Amino acid sequence: MKWNPLIILIALSLLVLLPADICAYKRLSRGATPGELYVYGIANSYLTPDFYLYRSIDYGHTFSLQNDTVVISLISEGAIAGELYKTYSNKLYYSDTYGTDFMQKNNLVDLEALTSGYTPGEVYSSVDYIIKYSIDYGENFVEQGVSPCWVRSMSVGHSSGELYCGCHLGDVYYSDDYGETFEHIIDLETGWDLYLISWGSEPGEIYFYGENNRIYYSPNYGDTVYEQHQFDFFDWMQASGLTGGFTPGEIYVLETFIDLYAVGDTYLHHSTDYGQTFTPYHVSSNHFDTLCPQPVNDLTCTPSDSSIFLEWSPIAKNLNNQTEEVPYYVVYRNLDPDFEPSTADSIGYADTNSYIDLNSRWSTQAYYYVVKAVDDSGNKSEASNKAGRFNHNLIN
Repeated sequence: MKWNPLIILIALSLLVLLPADICAYKRLSRGATPGELYVYGIANSYLTPDFYLYRSIDYGHTFSLQNDTVVISLISEGAIAGELYKTYSNKLYYSDTYGTDFMQKNNLVDLEALTSGYTPGEVYSSVDYIIKYSIDYGENFVEQGVSPCWVRSMSVGHSSGELYCGCHLGDVYYSDDYGETFEHIIDLETGWDLYLISWGSEPGEIYFYGENNRIYYSPNYGDTVYEQHQFDFFDWMQASGLTGGFTPGEIYVLETFIDLYAVGDTYLHHSTDYGQTFTPYHVSSNHFDTLCPQPVNDLTCTPSDSSIFLEWSPIAKNLNNQTEEVPYYVVYRNLDPDFEPSTADSIGYADTNSYIDLNSRWSTQAYYYVVKAVDDSGNKSEASNKAGRFNHNLIN
């Protein structure tokens, strides 16, 4: 195969324009409530090198654009709803508006890693091996202690003062005194970089992501470590985010890939079995594909024990009648028979042409349903026909 020099030049220029250290730094964070996630992913705009901030409130099944001007190197959730921290060019910023706008808090030269704390206002940073700690949302930092290693990623634990540091040679250190002293708890004995680390849903749980795209898990403060999964990402494009969730076994990994034709995608990989298997969700892309799938037009609902069974014909073509991959459908529900579906109405998703709304049949409310097909570029179809029920009587 003969490469076009112009294509190679465009690809190299795109990589230069991308935010620095995309292979190693953290651009994924969970929010303060279950199902809430923040992703810094490639812009949904044709062949642009820009990245946008997106937010999900349904465990990554769908995303909405939060900010299309912000630039992010590191991102971390706050302790209460709406709070978000981010860094860029050694500057620390804070948002209490779910990332729609940020205010600068501090300038941290040689910033290596960042994580928000266990209580409101707490922020930890690693600056040239020195652990720094703030209790006023990053306005002021005090030096706590010296890290035994070059810190690549940080995460708090489930108690005040708990801090985990993942290091460049595969080591993990633990502190229970706000970063003043550290205990060496994990040594992968590989000499490989440890890029990302995150707490789990239970005390003592740690997830971390290392070289060769491997996911590791410890349930007991590092006493035992399990290699859970190895992604088949390209060697030069590792994951750009890792976070545990609120329920046992829940973990997310962020992937952004850009090929030599300057075409890119951001995917969120979701696991509910402690990182053994993952389901990918498409967040965004700069593909030329902007054609939506054809809409569902035969949605029906049927009572099934205590639940409502929704069903429709699979969608396999776009609006130009071309073959289309439709990996999943988003299901919406509302009390208003004339509702226009929004993210707030989403109750789940289906990767087949059916969905069960559990325990909904005996509700005294009148529920109405709509589904939308979503293609592999993230384009959503128009809303389907509505199907609903009232006082246990179904209408289709």
